[in-house]
Amino acid sequence: MSITPTDMHNRKSSIPVSQQVYEEIRERIISLVMRPGERVTEKDIAAQIGVSKTPVREAFIRLSDEGLMEIRPQSGSYVAAISFDKVYESLMLRRAIEMAVAAQAAEQRSSLDLVRLQDLIEEQVVVSEEGDKTRFFELDGEFHLALAEIAKMPSAVRMIRMVRGTVDRVQRLRISRGETRHDRVIDAHRKIVSAIEIRDPREASAAMDQHLNCVQLFEQIIRSPEIRELTSLGAS
Repeated sequence: MSITPTDMHNRKSSIPVSQQVYEEIRERIISLVMRPGERVTEKDIAAQIGVSKTPVREAFIRLSDEGLMEIRPQSGSYVAAISFDKVYESLMLRRAIEMAVAAQAAEQRSSLDLVRLQDLIEEQVVVSEEGDKTRFFELDGEFHLALAEIAKMPSAVRMIRMVRGTVDRVQRLRISRGETRHDRVIDAHRKIVSAIEIRDPREASAAMDQHLNCVQLFEQIIRSPEIRELTSLGAS
């Protein structure tokens, strides 16, 4: 949902406007509302959201660092194109980070941590049965971020978020095409938690490796006609 000036006014003052603006633009990119290759301006986005250009400019820079935008001198700012090379790199980075996170979580976890992870999985089961693909996608992100918090690796939380943006755009496209892997995801999450429960870091890392080994699936999506059409429409 887009931010309106009223939303900005009503939100808790503890959340800086710059962060709200960043989250809004990031969500527009990941949800493909802002199309790959599309040229965007600080002025237009600021007017749409109802803020000054300063937080929009800051958001553009952060999103450029995440690989979701391209800022070209003398040309303008563009939503980054979706390419196999970029997604492959993000997948490999995420996989390496999250394997380490899972191993560390197995060593650091408490009984309450296990309850938290199991509750997230059970909520995934419920929303899957309800057919709520968007909420299932959100819970997947919450599960993986919870693991990093349990592992007491705050830097990993930031790194996972940075590399996930590129991958999440492809995930959203897959969801929009009606494709789901809910049962496989839930099963994979349960295997990860089972390894964490018995404090087996090697097994937890292996379970995460198996869970995130989806390069072929993503390659099929990225090379699909839908992606080519999306990119060409955004560039036009």
